[in-house]
Amino acid sequence: MKVMTVLKNRFVSHSPVMLTHLITSLCNARCKTCDLWKKSSEYRTDLSKEDVFKLLEKAKKAGMVSYTVWGGEPLLRKDLPEILQFAKKKGFITTVITNGFFLKERCEEITPFTDLMIVSIDSNDSLHDKMRGVEGILKRAIDGIEKCKKTKTKVIMNSVISKLNLDKIEGLLELSKKLNVPIAFEPMDINPGYNEHLKTTNKELKTAFSRIIRYKKSGYKVINSIQYLQNFSKQKKYVCHAPKCYIAVSAHGKIESCVGTNSKCWGNIKETSFEEIFNSLDFKDFCKKMEMCNKCNVSCVIESSLMYSLNPWVIIDKIKNLY
Repeated sequence: MKVMTVLKNRFVSHSPVMLTHLITSLCNARCKTCDLWKKSSEYRTDLSKEDVFKLLEKAKKAGMVSYTVWGGEPLLRKDLPEILQFAKKKGFITTVITNGFFLKERCEEITPFTDLMIVSIDSNDSLHDKMRGVEGILKRAIDGIEKCKKTKTKVIMNSVISKLNLDKIEGLLELSKKLNVPIAFEPMDINPGYNEHLKTTNKELKTAFSRIIRYKKSGYKVINSIQYLQNFSKQKKYVCHAPKCYIAVSAHGKIESCVGTNSKCWGNIKETSFEEIFNSLDFKDFCKKMEMCNKCNVSCVIESSLMYSLNPWVIIDKIKNLY
């Protein structure tokens, strides 16, 4: 049924199948590469559990099949297991993106309703704690991964590359090998006025991602496709289909496509349905316009665009490395 829905959305409706949800503004970290933690004080106005249930109902009705939660730190939500359980009952493929600090403690209540756990680790040594602003977070994340591996939930490491950890790529790959979990890499997103000084140059990115390609070809479990990695190693361009693949909902219910200067708000989920948006000429025009954009570094944007383009090598790579 999910396959048929995806095919219908891809070839008929051209509407998103993936819902990403910043499920809470609250965060326990103070990352040097991300400023979302600065909005922690806004968590009191996060969507309630009942509101999230309604969000999932609307997403299901609109034909979406995948639900990804992030933050903030999603494991800070006490009702996360109930939300994930509701999502599973509705037939969603569920993903949780976490910094791993609370993963060991909450693993047993969350993994029964989680298909994929993505744990953010940016260095294999004490630098990770410094980058995240939390003492002991690396060890706790690793302990959480080890516990999750004993469940049916698939676990992936995700590493964001900046000037801070350019020399940690090999160490991260070795940690991935030691833990026997796949690893994904992506360049740091720029948050104006906060982290521009940590941005890598094009030359640094080219060198770093060329190295990652070599390690992937030598057998390391790098989950990024070669085509994605070449976007940086060879400065390749891609046709952006991301708005047709997924839609984002903020902690307070704002419905958005894209980020940064191309960010488009479609209203609030409390008042608007996804079907209204996806069937509108405004949405279809926006999707067409964004095909010319190549600004994003985010792996989900580029990888989903490559898959939407039916790139056979990317599809084969995903099946091989994820499953």
